[in-house]
Amino acid sequence: MAKRKLARVSQRILKKDRQIAQAVLGLKDYHPANTEFTAQRLREALTKVEEALAAEEKAAEVAAKAREAAIRIEADFHDLVLGAKRQVIAQYGDDSDEITSLGMKKKSERRYGRPRKSGAGD
Repeated sequence: MAKRKLARVSQRILKKDRQIAQAVLGLKDYHPANTEFTAQRLREALTKVEEALAAEEKAAEVAAKAREAAIRIEADFHDLVLGAKRQVIAQYGDDSDEITSLGMKKKSERRYGRPRKSGAGD
């Protein structure tokens, strides 16, 4: 047998393997000399692969739904915080100490215009 590895078999190869397994299972007189490759073991392995793929697909769907729910909740939270910031500015004014506690600058501390070069050429 081939060495076991953690890399996945490509979907193209896996599809071909499943087709071959179905074809082998369709052979009425298949009796291999090596008992590791019996039709029963092949049928069990094929069933396990199909169950594993179905479980993985279901888990991916659950993860996608959870991700979408988290995105909606984060967006709602962000909108709520932005609204709260606007309300603090409306209640206390844009030059109050309260807005500095929110991590914002007072209006009087903002610099407007282009920065001036301080050089020896003046």
